[in-house]
Amino acid sequence: MAGLFARPAQAGGVQRDAQRQAVFLEFKAVCVSLLDAARQSPVAKTNRTIVDLLSKLTRLIEEAPDESVTPALANYAFFPLASLLQPALGGADRGDLVLEATAMTLAALVPKWRSAGMEPRVRQELWIMVTLKLGGPLDPQGPKQAGKMDKGKAKAIERTEEAELALVRVLLALMRPAGREKASLGQDEDSLGEDIDWDKVDPSNPSSFDRPSLVHNDRPPPVPILFHTLTTLLTLAAEPTSLLQLQLSSLEALGILFATYLSRHDLSPVSASPSGPSPLLATALPGSASTLSRIAVSKPSISHRADQDHRRRQAIPVVVAALECLARLIIQTVGDGLTSDLRGKDESQGQAPPASLEELVFGQHLNGSSADEMDEESGEAGPSTSAEPPQAPPTGPTVPTSSWLRFTVFSLSTLFSALSPLASHDSPTLRAALVDFLSIVVSRCGKTLDQAVEGPLEGLLLLAGDEWDDVRGPARRALLAAFSQSTDDTIELRHPLTLAARIVRRRLTGLPRSLRQRDEQAVRHGAGIVRSALELLPTFQAGNAGAGLLEGIDRWSWTLLDAIELERVPAAGRAVEGGMALAWITGADATDTNQTAATFPPIRLRGISESETVDALDSLWQALGRMAASSERLGDVAEQFLGVALGPRRGDPAAVTSLWVLDGVLRGARVDQISKTNKKVLRQTGRAVLSLLEELEEDVDVDAPTDEATTRNDVDVKHLEVAETDGAVPQLIVHKAGVVETPSLDEYKPIASVSSLRDARASQRLLLEALALRLLATNASLLGSSFQPFLMQALYHVLAHLSPTTHPSLRAYAQATLQAVSDATAYASPQNLVLANVDYVVNSVSQRLSVSRLEPAAPLVLVEMIRLVGKPIVPMVQDLVDDVFEALDDFHGYDEITVGLWAVLDALLKVMEEDLPPRSRAAKYGAQTGADADWRAFEEWYRTHRDQAKDDEDDVEEINPERPFESGFKSNKEREDGPVEFASDTVSPPTRPQVVTAQILSKAMYFLSHQSPFLRARVLSLIASAVPLLARPALEATTTAGTRASDLLPIIHRAWPFILNRLADSELFVVVEAAALIEALASHVGEFMARRILDDVWPRFRTLLAKQELEDRKSAISSSTRYSSSHRLYRSILRTLLQVARDVPLKEDVLWEQAVLARRFLSAKVDPELQVCASELYKALGLINPDAIWLVLAGTVRLDASFPAHLHMPNLDFGPNVDLLLEQL
Repeated sequence: MAGLFARPAQAGGVQRDAQRQAVFLEFKAVCVSLLDAARQSPVAKTNRTIVDLLSKLTRLIEEAPDESVTPALANYAFFPLASLLQPALGGADRGDLVLEATAMTLAALVPKWRSAGMEPRVRQELWIMVTLKLGGPLDPQGPKQAGKMDKGKAKAIERTEEAELALVRVLLALMRPAGREKASLGQDEDSLGEDIDWDKVDPSNPSSFDRPSLVHNDRPPPVPILFHTLTTLLTLAAEPTSLLQLQLSSLEALGILFATYLSRHDLSPVSASPSGPSPLLATALPGSASTLSRIAVSKPSISHRADQDHRRRQAIPVVVAALECLARLIIQTVGDGLTSDLRGKDESQGQAPPASLEELVFGQHLNGSSADEMDEESGEAGPSTSAEPPQAPPTGPTVPTSSWLRFTVFSLSTLFSALSPLASHDSPTLRAALVDFLSIVVSRCGKTLDQAVEGPLEGLLLLAGDEWDDVRGPARRALLAAFSQSTDDTIELRHPLTLAARIVRRRLTGLPRSLRQRDEQAVRHGAGIVRSALELLPTFQAGNAGAGLLEGIDRWSWTLLDAIELERVPAAGRAVEGGMALAWITGADATDTNQTAATFPPIRLRGISESETVDALDSLWQALGRMAASSERLGDVAEQFLGVALGPRRGDPAAVTSLWVLDGVLRGARVDQISKTNKKVLRQTGRAVLSLLEELEEDVDVDAPTDEATTRNDVDVKHLEVAETDGAVPQLIVHKAGVVETPSLDEYKPIASVSSLRDARASQRLLLEALALRLLATNASLLGSSFQPFLMQALYHVLAHLSPTTHPSLRAYAQATLQAVSDATAYASPQNLVLANVDYVVNSVSQRLSVSRLEPAAPLVLVEMIRLVGKPIVPMVQDLVDDVFEALDDFHGYDEITVGLWAVLDALLKVMEEDLPPRSRAAKYGAQTGADADWRAFEEWYRTHRDQAKDDEDDVEEINPERPFESGFKSNKEREDGPVEFASDTVSPPTRPQVVTAQILSKAMYFLSHQSPFLRARVLSLIASAVPLLARPALEATTTAGTRASDLLPIIHRAWPFILNRLADSELFVVVEAAALIEALASHVGEFMARRILDDVWPRFRTLLAKQELEDRKSAISSSTRYSSSHRLYRSILRTLLQVARDVPLKEDVLWEQAVLARRFLSAKVDPELQVCASELYKALGLINPDAIWLVLAGTVRLDASFPAHLHMPNLDFGPNVDLLLEQL
């Protein structure tokens, strides 16, 4: 307790006095010099001296102990500062640098001065002075821009940002509320009790002797200065600047101004209820809230609206601070605790009608706030409002009343709508600050705002679906707290749960309009709000809200589906390039068993360019599915959307959209444990989707859109218009002369080409099939093992769309579907799924290859099944060969079906060929090791060639004995190894693949002369694939007895004339396949076919080489790639000649012809593969006759002038090929 009865301090006081004297001397040395410099002319040298002295003074103030700073010392230090704040001699300005240094010193002095005891009058005068320095003098016509002041004849001086920041810091030091004066025991500053009000001292109450708090006497300046301070700080905070701390300090000062001064009732010139809002805050609310909202959304102020320099966005910390200040302003003005009396006086406040546009403009001019400063509408659908506006409060100082509260609540609803764009800001920090702002408003002003709280609730619902946890988590917690309010405190119609359900209905009905307007941001916002509401409403068992939404699905779903249209698939109406040729397995496809895709292709919507919008809609469907599953209403939702796709509007884009929506709904309904009711719905949905695929497979024409435009044919447009006129309605004929009319747009009828309509219809069908497959995959994922009964039908449709003959987009959907079904049914891979359900697939194909039902795509399912599984499926489908043969007999007149059936057989042979062992062969005929050996052989022959030959009858018995040769032993008992055993001449029975291959070859012979060139080529390729299966033993065979060349060669003998005819076919790709077949025969059964090839095929090969050389000269593309027909033909010919050269000795003339014709393939410009084949051929020919080959090659490059000139080819660059061959020879 301080005062009269306090114990005086002796030693401590003397020490303190000495310390104060030392501090004073330090201050004196600086202040005297500073005062002397302040009286001099403001030149550069003087200003630098002043700045240095101010820096020293600032350092002394900061380092001085608090107990050493007395009011007298503070006044002494302020005296030179006051001189610097006044104009210099002659009215010259000292500059912003001196002003900044002075303000910084004053900002350091004020806190210690107030702690020591600043007189209220001095504080008020300092406040007024700093405010006028920042905002200029008071002007009845309106406040000036902060930082600018008039001087002289209409000349404006603009302060630097650093000087403004220093002045704002002085203002902050003056505005901060001072605490109780600190007095420690034994250190009484008022030992005589001079500061005690003895009239209020009660001897019985010791606390009455305490020194009163300085806060009680710390009165602010007059109200006009307070509002001038408010305007100045708002202007400084609203202007974007590079000095970020200036805006932040201004906003901090605004928060202190709202909380400490404008919220006081005793400063108001009008009387109001002490428990209600402050009249000063009520007066300042419109303009302050408008400016703070403009700072938050980075809109320029009214004074800067035409200035292009103020178009930059506000910094994130500034926006966050503005939202905090705005929240503090709203809570201290319309908080639930402050407006309880006003709400009690007006029971109809919840039904308060909003203002019209004219009255809103009029109301924006009240209380010094112009219409331009009010928040603008964001353009999105806001809370529903009535038609009648609330009555605006009268002009002048605002007295909080019930009518003022209604008007303020309506204005705040507009403010919340203006802040809605912040929910989609890029910065998560700003979005988190917006969540804090909205949650504070909902929790502390919810009752006051009544139905206007829909705006903050809507913003929280949007932010509750944010991708950042720091944003999503607080928003969800705020919503859960709002939804958990008891209904006793609020009317049921105004409860946050009811308001949330109303928001959901309004946003759902507004989505079609936003989609048609291509307003993607509004679509994302609306979808996000509805999704978050649907996710949070079931938490509180809001059965009424959820049931109301699902019960009205038949009303809002139609308009929503009509507004969404999926992007058309390009080239959907055109056949896949390559056609049925893609159904045949090539060498690369036979071993490729990993062709499934992990995900579905992304959905694209017409008119929607951003994928985030599509994702937002997809998330909305999933949220709808979760609500439907939790409320056991999944069946109603599925029935509604399936009815669109299965109904008469299947040709409309809405049918495709409905399948996409239903897929999202089912994916959203995925929970850990599916109820029996929902599982039944999933089974019904699966059956419906399979029936849809069945109908689409039967080539049921998709109905054209209801608003189909007129098609353009070869008929004139005018004739079409006349033809479309109803004959029952008489035509009005108007004769006009001399008048040039411009018809309206309604008179122009849209004319669409036939091709565009066909493409649109094909795209519609393709999208239906693709989304049906996707829906089937989702259904399988939900049912799991319960999806097994649907595999019989589902696998067929999935494999049918996996064929390369289908559109690439649809094939991608089929691949993803197969992967999803295999995962859902617990198979390790799609191959295992198909392998385990081969019977289902074969049965489905058999049903579609009957007389009653014939599907051309059915054989392709078997091809894709073989392609996918590979070798393990061969034993299971070999029995299909008889069925395929029967189908070939029945439907051989249908080219498409015939090609598909042969593709099945070809796929089977390609896969069976993988079981064959690798083959390596060496040349049979070659040259002798050298000239000496040749000469010795000649001498031996010459000595014995005249010897008499033995009689034929003498050696018949030795050459062809009728009994086994005599043993070298007298008896079998004398043999150590036992009796002699001779190899058996019996042939092992053919394996099942060999039997199937022989049957296929027997059937294929009749199709070598088919009318379709494609089929002729594919049958030739099939026979080439079958040759190694019969000519080479199986992989498990240990001897060559497993070969079935005896089955192959008779078939080839019968088909040989047809094969030779194919070498003269008009189509080059048929010739290529025939050459490939001859290459296979030469490679695998060359011992039997080499002579026939040499006699029958070589003349045709010679003609082909000459003819194709002329064709290649006409086109540079034909031989530019190894995948061209010309390249493949050359490769087959060279490989065939190589095998023939290894198997039979060639005649000299044939060897010479081959050596001469094959030289051009050694050129460096030829494909490297052909160069290798030609080099191998010359090596084989060199083993037969090295001299002839050496002569041909040497003459080709003209090693010597004596070589024949006709062999020289100077136009070709052979590189190192010829030189290497000559070295090897």
